[in-house]
Amino acid sequence: MTFFRRPSTKLTMAVAPVAVVIGAVVISAVVISANVPAARAAEADAGQAGGAIDSVVVFVDRARVSRVASAACEGGKAKVTFVRLPDALDPRTLRGEVAGAAEVIGLLTDRVTEQKAADPRARELEEQQERLLVTIRGLDARRSAIASELEGVDAYRGVFESTVTEEMRNPHPSTAAWSAALESFRARRAAREEERRKNEIAMRALRRQLERVDRELAGVGLGVGSVGTRAHRTAAVVVACRDLKRVSATLSYVVPGATWRPEYDLDFTPRGRGKGGPGLARLTVGALIRQTTGEDWPAARVSLSTARPKLGSEAPQPAPLLVEGAAERRDNVLVQAQERRDELKSAGGAGRTGPTAADLDDKGNAFVLTLPHRVTVVADGRPLWSPVDVREAAAAVKLVATPKLDEHVYQVVALPNPCAYPLLEGRVRAYRAGSFVGDAAFPYRGVGEPMEVSLGIDEEMKVERKTVDDRDQKAGLLASTKHLVRSYRVKVANGGNSAETVEVRENIPVSQVDEVKIEVVAQRTTPGYVLDARRGFMTWSVPLKSGEWRTTDLGYAIHLPDSWQVNGVQ
Repeated sequence: MTFFRRPSTKLTMAVAPVAVVIGAVVISAVVISANVPAARAAEADAGQAGGAIDSVVVFVDRARVSRVASAACEGGKAKVTFVRLPDALDPRTLRGEVAGAAEVIGLLTDRVTEQKAADPRARELEEQQERLLVTIRGLDARRSAIASELEGVDAYRGVFESTVTEEMRNPHPSTAAWSAALESFRARRAAREEERRKNEIAMRALRRQLERVDRELAGVGLGVGSVGTRAHRTAAVVVACRDLKRVSATLSYVVPGATWRPEYDLDFTPRGRGKGGPGLARLTVGALIRQTTGEDWPAARVSLSTARPKLGSEAPQPAPLLVEGAAERRDNVLVQAQERRDELKSAGGAGRTGPTAADLDDKGNAFVLTLPHRVTVVADGRPLWSPVDVREAAAAVKLVATPKLDEHVYQVVALPNPCAYPLLEGRVRAYRAGSFVGDAAFPYRGVGEPMEVSLGIDEEMKVERKTVDDRDQKAGLLASTKHLVRSYRVKVANGGNSAETVEVRENIPVSQVDEVKIEVVAQRTTPGYVLDARRGFMTWSVPLKSGEWRTTDLGYAIHLPDSWQVNGVQ
């Protein structure tokens, strides 16, 4: 397989500052920059035609886009229009800002389909359709009211007939009053019937007009029930100009479909010709950006944020806290947890492709990285790699063996994090003197925290590990403590032509309870080790001449009460 080094790290480019924001602290750094006068000119031309994209903040699962446009003031006001915004944007996040003494007094937005934008009749037909629907809804409501009034007239007529039946027993009935009441009922009912007839005639005419408008809208693909029409949004920032003749406004919004993840290049240049020793490490912090937001970002200022904005959510109300307790018998069990150092795996292996953007872990300290130059990100989902920062620092290569995990010796570059911000989990591509040696997973590293990057397996060095003693010693007659004895031997051989030093790493258990004690058995352990008591790591520096092999022994004992159970402790 042939590997190619990223050409971007070999180009001759100008140097420009990049701003790295951590909380409220702004740190300056030297980074790679590119010359983009043509892109800036294109951006300026687009800015006069409905709002050019000026800046983008990419979060782990979305982006905040800012557009800039200007408009002339008329009558003390201006309407700055932004066109062809993505349909997927969240309208709740639309925000308008204006520079200078002017003031934003309103923000309008509308959804426009492609057919509506292409056919000038579409908007007029939609407005006519809406007016017809409103009128029809009004006539329909009036028809229901007329039916209720007719029911009322009929009800009063029944009451009147009952009353007349009783009045006819009167020797002198008031027939004139009867006639007037009957005429009133007849006239009122006739008026409502005539109104209902006219209502039905008008309703039929309006529905015929609505059908005609629907047919015309269907001709441009916007009829009722039409599907598959592409759409976008427009927005207008209404500005009070005060004494200004022209105003410039910024519109920002949040849109889903954007993501990023970090990627690193580490190039180590040794000072000497040996496998180990000091040298210079050049760390390039890069980012892979993808977006399918529905709009391209041409020549935009892009920032990368580890924040996770949550839209449409609210803090929950605290529920009542209920505490229950009951006596429970609990057995003491000795168990083992093991810490792995996977960063020492072979740099040349296929491995996983690294974490996705949604998995970015900033350890609760959100920060922002700003790209040093404007970039164009096309909305087709393809990844765009861009350098963010370049740092150089003193480093050293050493040979490391962790035989409990892997029976290989690795060349490892060790240095503190040279950046003024944390390095997130990602992938690192390793180079030695400009030659690509492979890539590997890279864990989170805080500011100044020691970091190690593997340069791959050293085939000339061999390491073996075997168990010498593995026994459990029960408590005696006069004692209540039992002992777990473990002993191992590590053999390291140098098959190369030069003398080398191998750092052998082993570990012992770490007790977190007072009843359990851990003891390094001096008679079974090779002296000269360095012990990290908090984590239980033991390290030996083993010098080896060409063709020489040496052994390193480790022995320890675990002392614990006899009543404790033991589950697979090594």
